[in-house]
Amino acid sequence: MKKTLILALCLLFCSFLKAQTFTSGHITVVMTDSLAHDSTTCMCTSAVSYNITIDSSYTGETLYIVDTASGSLVGSSPYVNTLGASPWIFTAPNIGGYGWTDIDMLGGLPGYAYFNNGVQKVVCGSDTLRYINLNDSLYVPNPCQYDTIQGYFYADNNSDCIFNAGDTALTNLFPNIFENLSSSVDTLNNAYEGFPNSNGMGWYMYMVQKSWMVNYTVSLPAYYTFIFPFSSCFTTTSYTFTTLPQNNVSFPLQCSSLIDVQCNALAPGSIRLHRDFFLQPYVSNTGCDYASGTLTFIKDSRVIYDSALSVYPADTVRGDTLIWNYNYLSNLSGGAYWNSFLSSIYCKLDSTVVAGDTLCFSGYTNIPAGDINPYNNSFAFCVPVVYSYDPNEKEVSPVGAGSQGYIPYGIDTLSYTLHFQNTGSAEAQNIVVIDTLDSHLNAKTLKILGTSAQMIPQWLAPNVIAFNFNNINLPDSGSNYAGSQGQVRFSIALNAGLPYGTQIYNTGYIYFDLNPAVVTNTTLNTIAKPNKVDNIIAATGVYVYPNPATDHITVENLEGGELTIMNINGEVVMKQNVANNKTTIDVSGLAEGVYLLKTFSNTNTATTKFTKY
Repeated sequence: MKKTLILALCLLFCSFLKAQTFTSGHITVVMTDSLAHDSTTCMCTSAVSYNITIDSSYTGETLYIVDTASGSLVGSSPYVNTLGASPWIFTAPNIGGYGWTDIDMLGGLPGYAYFNNGVQKVVCGSDTLRYINLNDSLYVPNPCQYDTIQGYFYADNNSDCIFNAGDTALTNLFPNIFENLSSSVDTLNNAYEGFPNSNGMGWYMYMVQKSWMVNYTVSLPAYYTFIFPFSSCFTTTSYTFTTLPQNNVSFPLQCSSLIDVQCNALAPGSIRLHRDFFLQPYVSNTGCDYASGTLTFIKDSRVIYDSALSVYPADTVRGDTLIWNYNYLSNLSGGAYWNSFLSSIYCKLDSTVVAGDTLCFSGYTNIPAGDINPYNNSFAFCVPVVYSYDPNEKEVSPVGAGSQGYIPYGIDTLSYTLHFQNTGSAEAQNIVVIDTLDSHLNAKTLKILGTSAQMIPQWLAPNVIAFNFNNINLPDSGSNYAGSQGQVRFSIALNAGLPYGTQIYNTGYIYFDLNPAVVTNTTLNTIAKPNKVDNIIAATGVYVYPNPATDHITVENLEGGELTIMNINGEVVMKQNVANNKTTIDVSGLAEGVYLLKTFSNTNTATTKFTKY
């Protein structure tokens, strides 16, 4: 029984110890190297120690251990003979230590060769010992075995679940791989041992361990589903199998459109008087084709732009107009909002601003040919100035009317913005924002519109989403008020066929590191009957194009009546009566910016917006 146990331990763990002596002048170095292989981790490791003796030493003598490859001192060098020992004998700390997995063994041969060349020189006084090298080898009787998992990520444009002509390779995407090994050998169930490979054409490959394998699970990372919808024939997000190799573990996804360029800006829910703040205009393309252009942002004239403190200063500044150039945006090159162009400008209030004022901003980007939705290429918003406010809050758009947040029947999408600010006394390393979606919202339609920092979304449950800001290192408001804030914005569709009176609630929970959740306010929207929404900004059906415009706009789907154009400050800049379903208006005399266009008839009041540049 004892012999059997000893044999089993030797199969799991084998080692080799070697020492060698090097001498030059008064310096003698005994280098001891221990090579070991552990079959439970499928790895060989080395540990190197240096026993150094200096003959005829004296108090204050100094010794240097140098890595000549980098020129840097090794360990705690220089070492000093503080007690005046002669000979001076000491053991340097573990200077070299290396590890290799069994996958690194050339040709799968059961043997390791180790060449230590980390320390090249030991210097003490006028003596120098150079090129201290020790070559070891270790025979491994039972190296772990490896094999491959490979497949493709691609946009399945023809929905046949086969990567063929007409489909689009999705590059730099890799699955999650989890290996489940025999618990008697590996109770930790380690993940894959190899590193992913890709040829840039949608193909990926992992080299994974198959010794003691029970099964492997290959799954689609959860956040990919926020970028690419599933193909109609893709019925699972993971595969589990018990044998290797696996050569067709592929993931057919879909690209939502050819081009859908959209822009907006992230901003605090309120601006605190006498406090600086950041604004983050951004543009993204959630389509498959590349888009390039310019992003234009028009600030309120009472806001001072500080380019020196901005993270991404504007390329061009013309008074209150800031312009950035962007290139090659596509969700194939990094993934939707991760591949957005996100500016970040530092702003201050001028001396005329008082609490109770409202600051208004607007912006737009060019509409590329083939853009499937030209109506999301411009934006306008206003932010109130206050003495103080709760910075961890939630907003909904449209807000709706009255305390019940009445929205018109026919509104099919809501947009939410979650604001957070680190009001603690130290930097927040990680932030998690959790949102439990109302049952009247369709979780499958959630689209992330913007985020102030790199973020990984994650479904915790079918209707619970977490926005993970890992390593955000958000400063506290006391040390950096403007930089202590962040946001995430998303849109989501209402379930079809909701009756009048349906109420939709939403609350956010914000976790700063390991602290208890900060709970936001709760938003409320109520689907109203037609007589309650006459004066609400409506789901219009009125179309304005081109948008943005230069000289003229065409307005369609009118019912006759009065047409009014207002700037973002609510000032009427044009008004005229219309009698036809379609009319063209000369806007060449208007200044650049975003405008609201309202139409009034006997049966309907509608509001839409357009951008002039």
